[in-house]
Amino acid sequence: MTETTKQRKVANRPRVRTLEVDEAERHASWLELFFDLVFVLAVAQVAHVLTEHSDGVGFAKYVALFLPVWYTWIGFTFYGDRFETDETTYRILTFAGMLTVTGFSLTIGKAFTPEGDRAAVVCYVLVLGVLTTLYARAAYYIPLVRPYCQQFIVGLGTSALIFLGSLLVDPPVRYWIWALAVAVQLAIPFMNIKATRLIPIDRSHIPERIGLFTIIVLGESVIATANGVSSVQWNFATIASASMGFAMAACTWWINFDFVEDNAIKSKALLPRFVYLYGHFFIVASIVAGGVGIEHAIRETEHGHLELATRALISGGIAVYLAAITIVRLVTGVCNQVIPRIVSIVISLLLLFVGAYLPPMAVMLAYLLLLVSGIWIESRYEYESKEKKEEEVPHISPCEHADEAKVFRSRSEDGCEECRKNNYKWVHLRLCLGCGHVGCCDSSIHKHATKHFHETGHPLMASLESGENWAWCYEDERFVPLARHVK
Repeated sequence: MTETTKQRKVANRPRVRTLEVDEAERHASWLELFFDLVFVLAVAQVAHVLTEHSDGVGFAKYVALFLPVWYTWIGFTFYGDRFETDETTYRILTFAGMLTVTGFSLTIGKAFTPEGDRAAVVCYVLVLGVLTTLYARAAYYIPLVRPYCQQFIVGLGTSALIFLGSLLVDPPVRYWIWALAVAVQLAIPFMNIKATRLIPIDRSHIPERIGLFTIIVLGESVIATANGVSSVQWNFATIASASMGFAMAACTWWINFDFVEDNAIKSKALLPRFVYLYGHFFIVASIVAGGVGIEHAIRETEHGHLELATRALISGGIAVYLAAITIVRLVTGVCNQVIPRIVSIVISLLLLFVGAYLPPMAVMLAYLLLLVSGIWIESRYEYESKEKKEEEVPHISPCEHADEAKVFRSRSEDGCEECRKNNYKWVHLRLCLGCGHVGCCDSSIHKHATKHFHETGHPLMASLESGENWAWCYEDERFVPLARHVK
């Protein structure tokens, strides 16, 4: 096999992109942006469920349906962050994921009904099947990430089987089984904490991707405002209410992209990252709920007061949104302006009750002033400098043993030194950066690279596989930057 053929073969298989420290700052790819389009439909369909049924039962259905939509986007996004390639197979599987998400979106409206449950479950199981296939391919081609991928293969597969099994029983037991299946999905990263911690994320790419999904839900909020004003007669009151509704969406954008730190998702510790990630669900779900509330408020502008369900959606949406971003801020260690946010949450909840005695336009104005005051306070008293906010954190940081990396050329060109002596087989090769020893990886039977570390104490080892450019520190048990390419 020629060198060009080998390089082509490596290029057409999954790789761990987040170990490539020499890659420039990464942004969303065209494929990721195309993938996001199907979630415009998914979010719209979930919002429609809440629009049609804004009571307590309708809200419960909204949350239950939005959670798998959000989890699907998160699942594909984090897979793509680590393993995205330009290979044909990856693109085809991504397109398949888009198709299954579209099918799931079209069945959402009839979920929680005898005639609609089966279609919704089958479509969602197909979504999980595509994501499981992606992780199975990564595990097959990259032995290094098998422990990490296995938890997703097992977790997603188990969740899919639970969903399918739920069709064998009748409601409401069926829906409790759905809750169990979703809980399994949310627990997947905790099944192997060590593996989750070891495989890094791209700390510039993930915040951008999450920001793009937030833009999708903000767009749905704007659409809800437009739907509200299109269904009423235009006059001063309805136009003013619609304008205030749009301004509230703009304020939410302002707060989210100026005052919600992404330091948590960039943290080396898992707890802040998980708080940021799971808190993101409450952020986007509250934005959509608030947008639906604004749509109802515009239609109720000429009534004596806003309905309780409408006030609950707007008040609850604002309160949950502010609570979520405040908790995210707390885990980053940036506790400035927490008290004003708590006060804003309390005021928002008070408007749920006080709003029953005020005209609709007065209530809408109060909500808008609440958000505007939050922007003013944050802008005036924010103590972090823009330079500090824009500081980039590398997804792989050096260890204290970097000075011990002295040898970047292998002393054996024919494979693992010990395996060759004993006529053993190996999987992948590793290079000791302390002496140039070549040993086999931990996926091999004899694990000579690790044995070499225990015998010599040389802590740093690099991959000798074509297309891989990473190093591992045995002492710190984590990936570290490779100062230069090995030979």
